[in-house]
Amino acid sequence: MKLVFDSTTLLYFAKLGILGKMPELGECLIPAAVYEEVVAEGKKQGQKDALFVEGLVSDGAFKVVSFKSKSFFDKLLKFQKLSLADCEVLAAAKESSGIAVIDDSDLRAIASLEGIKFHGSVFMLFFLCKKKKLLKSHVRKHLDDMIALGWHCSTEFYSSVLSELEKI
Repeated sequence: MKLVFDSTTLLYFAKLGILGKMPELGECLIPAAVYEEVVAEGKKQGQKDALFVEGLVSDGAFKVVSFKSKSFFDKLLKFQKLSLADCEVLAAAKESSGIAVIDDSDLRAIASLEGIKFHGSVFMLFFLCKKKKLLKSHVRKHLDDMIALGWHCSTEFYSSVLSELEKI
């Protein structure tokens, strides 16, 4: 399985201290524009997460990739709500037959329209739990920590996540 990360999921998982577990689930890919946002810009701002991500790339746990299909990328650029990095995530996921790890609803809608597989942060937390890489109690703590860091979800979604977590 190939996992293509966007900036948001990459940073949340780095802040939670679980980004290093992702290679246990599959090949981890970071589009070049995402790497630029997270590492180059993050280092300029003194973000320690940037150094952590850079280290994972240096160690070979994550691979920085570029897309090849300029025509598909140009098509994505026409969606006004997408950034350059967003377009690269979708293009890289499509070209690699990978799964885009994204939470943004606009990005997910376009991925769906384009037939690109995707999952979000919560799915990845559950997947880590099902693969015995995280305890159920850690999944809830990480979800709460993400919310404290600024990740948004409705109370209904949060409640349904907790209900589903009990079923694991």
